[in-house]
Amino acid sequence: MLKFLGFLVVMGLIFGLGVYVGQQGPDKVLHKAKQFGADVAAKTGSVERNLAVRTGLVNAKERLVQAKSDLLDKNYGRAVAGLDEAAQALTAAKASAGEELSGKIEKVLGKAASVKAEALALKPALHEKVDELVKELDQLLARQE
Repeated sequence: MLKFLGFLVVMGLIFGLGVYVGQQGPDKVLHKAKQFGADVAAKTGSVERNLAVRTGLVNAKERLVQAKSDLLDKNYGRAVAGLDEAAQALTAAKASAGEELSGKIEKVLGKAASVKAEALALKPALHEKVDELVKELDQLLARQE
């Protein structure tokens, strides 16, 4: 009985599709199908780019938090390595970002480079500057949602 009902549903869908193609014309239906496929491909590409940007920003934030921890422990060598990894993650995010977001990421990259230079010079109280960088990344992540 269940197979028969399934068969009737499939036949009803096929009949409805046939009526729709008959009313609209096969060329119009084919055009709509191609347009729908192009829309799906464009949205998929957009989602992939947004995911790549978010992943890069989250990775950079993770590295900055670890660098802050290293700075508080006065482990400047590991902090510099963490800041360098954060810069690499930001560069990867910038490559996938759009024009507007790319400029904002570039500003954060510049600040990260200056903090890295100060860490190499063993200047104190860098954790506050790293906090600012983390806040800026939080704002960029909030705009991505």
